[in-house]
Amino acid sequence: MVTIRTYWSSAQAALAKSVLDNYEIPAALLDENASLYNRGAQFAVPVRLVVDETEVERAVHILNAEFEKADEIELRGDATSMSSGEPENPSRNPWELLVLAFYLFVPSVVVLSTKYPFVTAPGPRARYWIAKATVFHFLSWLAVILAAVLIGLLFPSAPRFSGVGS
Repeated sequence: MVTIRTYWSSAQAALAKSVLDNYEIPAALLDENASLYNRGAQFAVPVRLVVDETEVERAVHILNAEFEKADEIELRGDATSMSSGEPENPSRNPWELLVLAFYLFVPSVVVLSTKYPFVTAPGPRARYWIAKATVFHFLSWLAVILAAVLIGLLFPSAPRFSGVGS
């Protein structure tokens, strides 16, 4: 991160940061709350606006209201990223499916392994609780099946068996 400007007013620094945020330039304000801790010396530490090293030139042009130069820099950056052949949005992590399957599978197994003593439950609401537990078990089985499908999506190149005689 590189400091591109310093401000004595936190309001001006926040305004400059919001301008850079509008242009999708990641920026941060350092020492923003330093004036809160320095009683009597509010102007001892300026607020620093910092951006990533790759965005310094473009951010300075935007803050100086030189939008044409900032557009030229952005177009040059787009041309180099297109010529490099890298995808614009990297693929998602394939292990996310496994984590999601884990979070579906484990609570479902816990619910399915729970034993309910409904045989000895007297009263008119016993059938209500039995129905509620049955629906809960059904939904748990659906979660187990969904977890199995997600694991199957994680390993799509698994060998397929066509039968005994082939």
